[in-house]
Amino acid sequence: MNMKTLFLVCFALTFFNVTIFGQAKDKVAKVVIDAGHGGRMPGAVGKLSKEKDINLKVALRLGKLISDNFDDVNVIYTRKSDETVDLYKRAEIANKNKADLFISIHCNAAENKDAVGVETFVMGLGRSAESMAIAKKENADMLLEKDHKTNYSDFDPNSPEAYVVFSLYSSAYLSSSTIFASKVQRHLVNNTKMLDRTVQQAGFWVLYKVAMPSILVELGFISNAEEEKYLIREDAQELMAVSMYNAFVEYKNMVEGTNKPFLPVPKAPKPAVKPRTPEVPKIINEEIAAIDSLTIDTMQTKPATNETCFRIQFFISRENLNTSDRRFHALQEVKKFSENGVWKYTTGNFTTLAEAQIALQDVKKKHSDAFIVAFHNERKISVQEAQNLMQ
Repeated sequence: MNMKTLFLVCFALTFFNVTIFGQAKDKVAKVVIDAGHGGRMPGAVGKLSKEKDINLKVALRLGKLISDNFDDVNVIYTRKSDETVDLYKRAEIANKNKADLFISIHCNAAENKDAVGVETFVMGLGRSAESMAIAKKENADMLLEKDHKTNYSDFDPNSPEAYVVFSLYSSAYLSSSTIFASKVQRHLVNNTKMLDRTVQQAGFWVLYKVAMPSILVELGFISNAEEEKYLIREDAQELMAVSMYNAFVEYKNMVEGTNKPFLPVPKAPKPAVKPRTPEVPKIINEEIAAIDSLTIDTMQTKPATNETCFRIQFFISRENLNTSDRRFHALQEVKKFSENGVWKYTTGNFTTLAEAQIALQDVKKKHSDAFIVAFHNERKISVQEAQNLMQ
């Protein structure tokens, strides 16, 4: 390891100590929405548009939806117009406001003009050429800033060696970030019918610096002629904003144990034409796929007959632990289920959401990231679906 790499490693360990040992919150009261690029930083440039303009339009739409529908949520923007905001300042805005969630909105670009699709990122060391290329693209704005060598401790976004600092990344917010990312990805793909490029990890500086659950969304490829036409349509931008809003609602309901309804999904405009053999990357990290998967591989108990219930998920492990494990001795009715190779543990079995919400407060005293999940005939469903079934 040379001296430059050693310096970067030491810097990472020192500066981000507070993030590594941060505590997850049980409220989503402040949300920072970051429209990527802006001003003298156009981002990706297509034949008809610039990324910075699409990002801003979708960000403002999303923020307005949240503000209009949640009196208890303060929406903070890193920019509200075509202005230049340095990369490090975006993270500073989120941290200084002690936000509970950070959403960075972008459009993608690739040398392969056939590449299409939506993907959502959380912070981590991407292990594929594709994720490294995207990280380099989004981090490159720092090179346009004054004093970037001072502001980023000599970090060179074009040097693969510099990204070694991200291999040390560990955060109390990674699980929450991944859960939220998977909800955003699912709503976007289901509503827009765009190609699903999955939830992935990559080394984005702006995500690395924020001390809260955070995601970066790549709405589509501005470098693909057909997808660019889709991305600049107002009805498509509205559909994407509503999709991300509903994902926000689902996440907030999960964190707070509430049951705010989704907004109706607008009629979907015709998606961009997909190539015959699109290049879709594999999921980079198996843990990403497992944390919020919709498909349950195996269940601990046999299905009941027409039974809908609420439980509190409080623990995740790659080990298949016994429900009588000493770590669970203070909890009642501990059950487990497996999703894509990860075992998830729940406590309680409640017939109403109100009962689960009361019990959740006690569970959170020892498991701060616990949240309510729902089952129908031992099949995991959303809390909102469970409420609908009970009506």
